[in-house]
Amino acid sequence: MHFRQLTCTSVLLACAIAVFAAPAPIAERDYDNEIEARGWDAHMIPRYRGNDLMAEAYRAAVLEARAPPKVVPRPAAKPVAKPAAKPPAKPAAPAKPPAKPAAPAKPPAKPAAPAKPPAKPAAPAKPPAKPPAKPGPGGPPPPTKPGPNKQCGAKNGKGKRAFDPTCPSNTLTLGGVTRPISKVGEQGNSAVTYKVDGGWPDPTNGQMVTAYAKTGSRPGTSFAEEAKWLAKTDQLLAEGTYDGHNFIVFHGVSGKFKIQDTSFFMTLYPFMQKGDLKSCEAAVMKKIDLIVKEAKVYVDKYGILHTDIQPGNILWDKAANDPTLIDWGRAKEVGKWSADIEAAVRKQAEFSHLKGEEKLCHDLSK
Repeated sequence: MHFRQLTCTSVLLACAIAVFAAPAPIAERDYDNEIEARGWDAHMIPRYRGNDLMAEAYRAAVLEARAPPKVVPRPAAKPVAKPAAKPPAKPAAPAKPPAKPAAPAKPPAKPAAPAKPPAKPAAPAKPPAKPPAKPGPGGPPPPTKPGPNKQCGAKNGKGKRAFDPTCPSNTLTLGGVTRPISKVGEQGNSAVTYKVDGGWPDPTNGQMVTAYAKTGSRPGTSFAEEAKWLAKTDQLLAEGTYDGHNFIVFHGVSGKFKIQDTSFFMTLYPFMQKGDLKSCEAAVMKKIDLIVKEAKVYVDKYGILHTDIQPGNILWDKAANDPTLIDWGRAKEVGKWSADIEAAVRKQAEFSHLKGEEKLCHDLSK
């Protein structure tokens, strides 16, 4: 029975395949597989086996099962939106119309008048006069001679100018002698020293001699003590008062200088540059001997001792071999020369030249 059912089923299936031109006959194993794939129970198959309707349904089911899976069409891809084109740039603004043509240039100004021919070249300046040596009492005279028009004092109502010690030049009248005077370069604290331009007449013979004049920086300053010693040493030429100022006029020395302006002083520089003060002082000591001898001359001749021996009160020739003592304001009478006087003079000269404020040797090596 069971075999019969299977045969009928096979016949039906074969007929179905033949009718519908199935691509291949259904084997029994395919049948069983289909039944298993559809999940149909075995007891359901015989129930509908004689039923054409069911056979048709079965046939359709088998065809559907054997048909290749339907290809599900993929959804059409959305077209990629093309980037929107940038709107075209605004057309550039039209160029500005060209500026108005510039006004025509003004006609050139009238040509300037031809330059005046150059003035005649000035005459070449005269070469400057040689600078004077530092003068002191007895030093060389300054190069220029002052005239009355160079005086700077106040007018005294008599057509002349009053004497003014601050002026570089003045006019001095003493004992009926009137001479122009000019200040020297170096001055003391309380006295003002002048060079008598053209010299002063010597009262003993009337001849013009080199002379200097001295007065105080303030009216009333007296030089009586110095005048006394100058008179005793034959150096005083005149003394008196002019426009309220006391004056003394005395012999000067020509061709003499301070020791710092001599050739001897230049020989001390190599020692000082090496810091060799002993050698420098040894050379100065030789000049101390000359100073002591000069002081002895005045004591032996006049009995007067110069008690203010220092570099500023001594003038020398260029080689520093012949000293001359000046500024006798502190001199004194001593009678005769002695060993004690010589020791005192030497001690003062050594201290002022080697140790004092005006010492000559300095260490220049540092």
